[in-house]
Amino acid sequence: MDTLIHADIFFFVTTIVVVVLGIALLIALIYLIQALRKIRNIVEQVREETVLFREDVKDLRSSIRREGFTIAHAFSFVQKLISKRKSKK
Repeated sequence: MDTLIHADIFFFVTTIVVVVLGIALLIALIYLIQALRKIRNIVEQVREETVLFREDVKDLRSSIRREGFTIAHAFSFVQKLISKRKSKK
């Protein structure tokens, strides 16, 4: 009879531990999913900015090929980058 009580206590404690661990894993999974969503959004923003930067560099290269390198080209390139950054904010 004594072993039956010990077995019941063991299964009761084990059930509580499994439920607590399950809840902890569920909470950790929720936080992981939220973090992955934020990372995905950041990656999308970086991808968009990279495309815009490539277009700016392409414009700069084509104007340099047409007219040769001048300080005005470099200045206009930097000015474009700054204006795009301010317009996004």
